Amino acid sequence: MTPDTPTAAGERLLDAIAARDFERVAACFAADSSFRVLTPGPLRELTGPDETAARFRAWLDGLEEFEVLERDAVAIADRIRIRYRFRGRDPEKGWRLNEHTGYAAVKEGAIVSMIVTCAGFRPTAAPH
Repeated sequence: MTPDTPTAAGERLLDAIAARDFERVAACFAADSSFRVLTPGPLRELTGPDETAARFRAWLDGLEEFEVLERDAVAIADRIRIRYRFRGRDPEKGWRLNEHTGYAAVKEGAIVSMIVTCAGFRPTAAPH
């Protein structure tokens, strides 16, 4: 994989998520990007890197412990699938497991649109 491939953009996003580096998350998205998320709660439709990064911050920043368990970025024709499963410890609710699967369009190395489904923060056992 070369640095300018669409899957490289997905890998950069996955690295930023794993580091919980929200500035790097924002840097993965084009200035006029769209980000739509279907969660067990409301459908969210966001625009631009700042709103997108704020959504990732809302999901991940409050977890006291955080670990990405699985991840991949795979080309599917002219889109990429970006999937990651993570576990984290919510200070009030305890250990949670979640998975996000997204489909993104990439142009000139930046994500221009992404649609994500979210499994929701599900109760899980503490890691061994």
